[in-house]
Amino acid sequence: MARTIIVGDVHGCGDELGDLLDTTRYAQGSDRLILVGDLVARGPDSGLAVRRARDAGALAVRGNHDEKVLVWWRAATAHGKGVADRKIKLSDRHRTAVGQLAEEDFRWLASLPLVRSLASHNLIVVHAGIDPRAPLDEQDPAMLMNIRSIDEHSRPTRTLDGLAWAKVWGGPAHVVFGHDARRGLQLEAFATGLDTGCCYGRELTSLVLDDDEEVPLDIAQRKKRLVTVPARAVHCPMGDGNGPE
Repeated sequence: MARTIIVGDVHGCGDELGDLLDTTRYAQGSDRLILVGDLVARGPDSGLAVRRARDAGALAVRGNHDEKVLVWWRAATAHGKGVADRKIKLSDRHRTAVGQLAEEDFRWLASLPLVRSLASHNLIVVHAGIDPRAPLDEQDPAMLMNIRSIDEHSRPTRTLDGLAWAKVWGGPAHVVFGHDARRGLQLEAFATGLDTGCCYGRELTSLVLDDDEEVPLDIAQRKKRLVTVPARAVHCPMGDGNGPE
């Protein structure tokens, strides 16, 4: 039976992505593999992570860290790498990621949408989350890649201050997302957060669904559909989540 395997934030941890594909016994050509974004930066080898995803025939959505390296790439494509280096401010980790990515890797990342809807599973895959106030076709692209919380005025925010947006989201579609490693695994009624901090030395987590299966509302049953592998190392320290990413 064909399965859908949705994987949390890889963040340059290409070896752990390989471990997860082995553990889930991913069958390319039969199973569907979807990544929640942020394939690059923070881990040891962004190029390996993207190549492994591409070679496996993965689908994905674009994350905020993917977008950061794409800003540099767009400038480099339009004006040359020297101009991009001068004009685009990157952290050391993102600068390393840029150097590890080939042209075809950038092009693949640039092709990724911000949202994928899987009607057969009644779910949506997005990197960070959804503003519960707005219809799906009216979402702020920046929030799709960066939202974490809802503040006291019911506004979406990138910070950890406030209530996790996933606790507010009322469906009907189930949202599978990443981005929020500090909160870790999130199992809400209509949302599942899969960023379990692999790059920080924790785990890489996936949600595995059978063909046309919806995400179980029962949390115990949903946990049975999670597959994790341990990080091979602590690849970078974890910040407080409220500073610049």
